[in-house]
Amino acid sequence: MIGQFETRFVDYFFDKNIRTIFKIKIKRMKYFIMLILLTVGFVACKNEEDKQADTPATEEKKEGSGNQYSEAFTTSFNNVLNAYYNLKDAFVKSDTVAVNAAGTQLKALLDSLKLDEVQQKDTVAFSSISGRPGDAAAEITGMIAEKDLEKKRESFEMISGVFYDLLRSVRPGGVTAYYQYCPMAFNDKGAYWLSSADSIQNPYFGKKMLTCGEVKETLKY
Repeated sequence: MIGQFETRFVDYFFDKNIRTIFKIKIKRMKYFIMLILLTVGFVACKNEEDKQADTPATEEKKEGSGNQYSEAFTTSFNNVLNAYYNLKDAFVKSDTVAVNAAGTQLKALLDSLKLDEVQQKDTVAFSSISGRPGDAAAEITGMIAEKDLEKKRESFEMISGVFYDLLRSVRPGGVTAYYQYCPMAFNDKGAYWLSSADSIQNPYFGKKMLTCGEVKETLKY
């Protein structure tokens, strides 16, 4: 009996120690795994912070990349751009009379816009937009003569393309414009326009689908 008791005691003692050692090892493994997870989490957060830290620097560089022109040209170009925004707003309201009035004003300003300073700064950029204001002015003439509002909107799409090219080539310092897109315009063909605000005011549908669209590109110079 004593021998059996001793055997059971020894077995129990060793079994208990083994369980204790096993529990200690499990705890250590848990701590080790937690340490690994914390390290991975820290590295991931650090990488994300680095990416976010890089983004403002890129945007800041883009903001400071605009060209500086004479006061006369800057005023002239800003007047043309604002007249375009007035035309866009008229389409948002689906107001044919306002569209024609804004179009007449925009055409007059385009006819008087001189791009000589752009040519002096960047001949390549100038060559890509030379004659484009005239193209837009001619399209406006046809737009005004058109009776149907939806046909006028088709002209506005072409005019918007000209202004997008102008902004990207002229790169006027201090100007911010939002290149916006509606995928449902013209029977789901899609169409772009420019806005001075990042909020969506759709000129192709007006109040029917006023907020349909998204900002595709921010032009900030």
